[in-house]
Amino acid sequence: MKLRLVGWVGIVVFAIAVQAADVTERGAYAVKRAFREAVDGPAQSTVRILCDGRRVALGTIVAADGLILTKASELSGIIACHLFDGRRLEAKIVGVSEDDDLALLKINADGLPVIRWSETAPPSVGSWLATPGLENVPLSIGVVSVAPRVVPRRMPALGVIIEESDKGPVVREVLPRSGAAQAGLQPSDVITQLDGNKIATRQSLVQAIRGRRPGDRVRLSLLRGGQAMTAEVELLDMAEIANGETFQEDIGGRLSKRRTGFPLALQHDTVLQPNQCGGPIVDLEGQVVGINIARASRVASYALPAAAVKPVLERLKSGEMVSAKAAN
Repeated sequence: MKLRLVGWVGIVVFAIAVQAADVTERGAYAVKRAFREAVDGPAQSTVRILCDGRRVALGTIVAADGLILTKASELSGIIACHLFDGRRLEAKIVGVSEDDDLALLKINADGLPVIRWSETAPPSVGSWLATPGLENVPLSIGVVSVAPRVVPRRMPALGVIIEESDKGPVVREVLPRSGAAQAGLQPSDVITQLDGNKIATRQSLVQAIRGRRPGDRVRLSLLRGGQAMTAEVELLDMAEIANGETFQEDIGGRLSKRRTGFPLALQHDTVLQPNQCGGPIVDLEGQVVGINIARASRVASYALPAAAVKPVLERLKSGEMVSAKAAN
């Protein structure tokens, strides 16, 4: 008991010392060590998610028989989970909650250490949080900056200005730093199909995109100089494109492709990579207060609060939320 008290007091003293520290200073190993006790247990319930061998997210063990919660929009191809004990096991998607961007995975394992959900109210603004990885120190630490709230869904956009023509909607201008620019679209390209569906007018193109989210990828069929071709375009946030905000990834690191449109999210200032979302975030007692779900901006990350995740998890376990990803 004495050791635990000393460790907790050490965290508090260290926290006071770095409360006003720059975010980069919080990433220093010496600072992270002060939070080792808080992440010791949760780290064993954290897994690394790989798709076709690439690290795409973290995951959270929610049942001893191999159920793992993670960020859904990052999943593709062959999925595997790298466990704390070093095992790497193939995983299958059991269900997906599109609204929350959560997926439930199943691996062939038993006796896994399960996270301990917090049963108290969400941490207040100014509270310290730690993000466990698969090591004995946290991946990152941060502070709650905004209490849980709805994060509105943003409108997706190709990043082009369209005119009507007798051949169909034609690109008049490609906006810089947009998904269309990255995919190589050019002025005078005629868009004829989106994901195999015919596009005859500007309005039909707008309607086809409206049901998507920023971060989704679409396949366009085009006519360029009379020649048919295709392009895969990532939809970006319309407001960010219009305001020229997409440059922030160049100065503040990569952002999550899906970073808006959450029913309830806690905002904190932890610096995360997109592939560090999907795992637990804990308080100083090591209790899981939520699931990190997105790196949203240079100074903001989102976590789904534990109280909001638990009912979604039960629905995923029941088989109510089977999606096309799970069917595949």
